[in-house]
Amino acid sequence: MIEKNKIRNMKKLYYRPQKISSASLLFLAVLSIAVVIAIRNMPSRWASLENLAGTAMRIPDVEDRMLRASEQAADAFDAIHCERVVRGHPMLDIHDPADTGMVGPSMSLVTSLPGHLEAKLTSVNPNFAAVAMRLLIEAGVRPGDRIAIGCTGSFPALNIAVYSAAEAMDLRPVIISSAASSQFGANSPDLMWPDMEKLLFEQGIINHRSEMVSRGGFQDRAAGMSDDTREILEASITRSGLPLMDSASDDDAIERRMMIYSQAVEDETYAAYINVGGGDASVGGTVGNDVLGEGVIRPMSSFHPRNLLGLNNVAAATRTAGVATDADPTGEASAATATDCVAARFLASGVPVINMINAVKLAKQYGLPVASTEIIHPGEGGVYVIADMRRPLAVAGIVFILLATLLVVRPPARLVDAGKKRGWFGDDAKSQPQLMV
Repeated sequence: MIEKNKIRNMKKLYYRPQKISSASLLFLAVLSIAVVIAIRNMPSRWASLENLAGTAMRIPDVEDRMLRASEQAADAFDAIHCERVVRGHPMLDIHDPADTGMVGPSMSLVTSLPGHLEAKLTSVNPNFAAVAMRLLIEAGVRPGDRIAIGCTGSFPALNIAVYSAAEAMDLRPVIISSAASSQFGANSPDLMWPDMEKLLFEQGIINHRSEMVSRGGFQDRAAGMSDDTREILEASITRSGLPLMDSASDDDAIERRMMIYSQAVEDETYAAYINVGGGDASVGGTVGNDVLGEGVIRPMSSFHPRNLLGLNNVAAATRTAGVATDADPTGEASAATATDCVAARFLASGVPVINMINAVKLAKQYGLPVASTEIIHPGEGGVYVIADMRRPLAVAGIVFILLATLLVVRPPARLVDAGKKRGWFGDDAKSQPQLMV
């Protein structure tokens, strides 16, 4: 009796599908592939970029601005490449296979730290200017706003991308840069970032320059580097015609930078702070970057006294910051471990930070190639497509495929009869799955 009950229960559990022809299965496979390809290759202009920041933050002509920023970055790359050719700089295929001229030597007297070649090659993409603009808009920045920028010589291509994005958005940046660079950056002793910035400004490619330039490196003053190296760094700053920021320590470097940012705007407020690279004073070096991560980092609360009382958002900055990140949404761990730095001060004052680091990760996130061996042109890449706009289409595509599958696997009786006549189903096909016996 027990064995009979087991067999009866097993019959209720196991089913076999109706007999489906190979042609029907092939039809489902082709249909599924076609839907996926159609959604992935849908023209980007169908997804309006003007909806990126919502109706309240709509940016006029945002698509044109993004493309214009990328074209400006490409012009800057070309200018620096030409300058390297004139100066006789070697551009080795092993380091710069696309011959962009934006990748420095593996080692020089002014190299501060080891560099990641894949990240440097990935950053040499003019469409990172569009990425920078996407991040600015995401942070709530609008045309005409005042922003602060802190950059090093480690990623000259990303520096150019940020400058280009800021100018295409008609922003008013206050910039503080540093001269030292990690490997494969602006680390040629006769063509460092201060030299590049001056070159691009004099050729009319960029319209803004740094307020001051520090030596960079450890403690933002090239601590631990040789006297010869410090002289080369200072010579580059002198050639640029910009004042040297000479600090005594990390704390002094942070205070000096905050003072410059504060004095430059008087009673105005900053809409965002953008960091490029891993400057000690700007983000607390590698440790600070690990805490902050890449992209947009927002303050913990929008109810900061600055917003309620209208105080200067830099002068009111405190010495610690609670940072909300993907890994720590509350910001509690970040507040406990973050090193004091300019980015932390801005966050503490209620100003969002945009951290242009982890070029490879940003490239993958925004549909740009990683370490391309070919020249990349403006307007190329997924950065010009809003992925969120495709989600409803993807859901609709999935529903469509499921319905088509259901019609083939469990078709209505009338469809089965019609299908038999046309050979879609076998003669033993039925409209419902059958119990296994």
